Amino acid sequence: MTARNDNNPPLAYDIVSLAKVSSRGRSVIFEDIAAERLTARKAGGKLIVLHEDAVAWLHALPIRET
Repeated sequence: MTARNDNNPPLAYDIVSLAKVSSRGRSVIFEDIAAERLTARKAGGKLIVLHEDAVAWLHALPIRET
């Protein structure tokens, strides 16, 4: 998508951008969308994920126990 800084995150990510910023693979993202663990929206035939939905999805990942 477009360049950003930490003070002003993008409003939404396409799947490729979300994979880059989240360090999660595209297939994992599509699996989590299908399983309704991640909310995606259609915009002009393209799937997008709102920034706040991406953050909530990442926060819902299991915490690693030592």
